[in-house]
Amino acid sequence: MKSAPLILLAEVTDYRLLSGPRTVARPRDCWNPTSTIPLHLARMSASVMLALRGNQHGHLQFYSWVWASGQHGGERLFSPHPGYCHILFLRDDGGYLHTVGDYPAYDLPIPCHWVPGIISNLRDAKDGSDLLERIATAVVKTGFENDVKVISRDYWADKDLEGLTSPFFMATLLDAFCRDFGSRFGRFAACMATANEFSGRCEAFRLAREADPAGVEAAFVTPALARCEAGEQSAIEFLRSKNWPLANFESCRPTTAANHRLVMRLYASAMDARFRTAACEDAATMPEARDIPECAISVKTAPSHPSHRDP
Repeated sequence: MKSAPLILLAEVTDYRLLSGPRTVARPRDCWNPTSTIPLHLARMSASVMLALRGNQHGHLQFYSWVWASGQHGGERLFSPHPGYCHILFLRDDGGYLHTVGDYPAYDLPIPCHWVPGIISNLRDAKDGSDLLERIATAVVKTGFENDVKVISRDYWADKDLEGLTSPFFMATLLDAFCRDFGSRFGRFAACMATANEFSGRCEAFRLAREADPAGVEAAFVTPALARCEAGEQSAIEFLRSKNWPLANFESCRPTTAANHRLVMRLYASAMDARFRTAACEDAATMPEARDIPECAISVKTAPSHPSHRDP
């Protein structure tokens, strides 16, 4: 996705299945050792709303593998559902446009009514900043600004956006929105997202309560805070025993030094002092992480991601 020659914000206007199920390669992991999956090849027609990379405009056709009923499993597949637009990641394949990969899906589905906000937030982003980080920021910010139905205690960071950028970027983005967003509803949703999704952020539950002065969600947030704080030491001990993997399931996957450095930055950016201290103590013993900047700054320093306040 990161190297896609074409990145487009578009609405799928029509699609047609071109084949019965065919065997398509799928990434192996420690939970899904199967190397193939049956999918349908589909031809999509789309209307381009904004070219984020490349010069494609107007209408286009591209190809993607989609759901084979009753025969698939695992991660999300391309789904051209009505009411949803897509950020597409495309490549030229012998004169035809195709998603840059086959499985899992190589697109970001977004409600079409978010499109004006996403375009506005993309245009407000800093020039020269990373395109993929600008996309992720615009998607999350627009959702918090425009859609009350996602502003709930169950909202959590989108795995697609974590894959597009990194868990570290998404955590610090949500942390920033948790501390400082234009509406208390957005702050509450960001706090619940970062507290539920990333370790070492029990403090975000406290900030969620501050964003809910009427106590509407107190019966849920207060017990969640208590569980988080009670389990924090055992979480630290577990992560230390596994050399600080990204998550429980990551302990069976190999990782590069560069990736592990980013993981340690994630843990060292934790809101909770005890958790951050433990991560930094161990990072100091790792060649790839001993100089990470998060261990040299105060816990009160806020991440520098875009946010805004109501007048």
